[in-house]
Amino acid sequence: MEVSDLLKHTPLFVELSQADLDILSPSVRIETYKPGQVILREGRVGAAFFILVSGKVEVVKGIGTPESVVLRTLGAGEFFGEVAAMKHVTRSASVRALEETQCLMIQRLHFDAYVEQFPGVLAKIESALSARVDQEKRTGQ
Repeated sequence: MEVSDLLKHTPLFVELSQADLDILSPSVRIETYKPGQVILREGRVGAAFFILVSGKVEVVKGIGTPESVVLRTLGAGEFFGEVAAMKHVTRSASVRALEETQCLMIQRLHFDAYVEQFPGVLAKIESALSARVDQEKRTGQ
């Protein structure tokens, strides 16, 4: 499947036209991760944003320490790494593949330009972030 087709089937981009997706597609890479592979490391500055195409990942605080905590599990259609990438801050948690996982990776520089052109995508990300924060408050994580 081509990047454009994968983007079209992602909830974040489903409302965009083919022409709009064609603008973003050249900036997107398809990455595959093996079970147990760390995709993002806590404490590193975010340079990319990821959208899960297939597989499952876990978001872990304190990975590799006795105090590590799994904050959430994400599956196809969900995204991660957006806050650190958009704000150019350090990542607040690590993300590790639980099974063979395929992601679309968008570099921060490209994503910044894209959301500037298509603010509706940014609105969807902010809405999803708000929902995550609300869920974390309810579950105490």
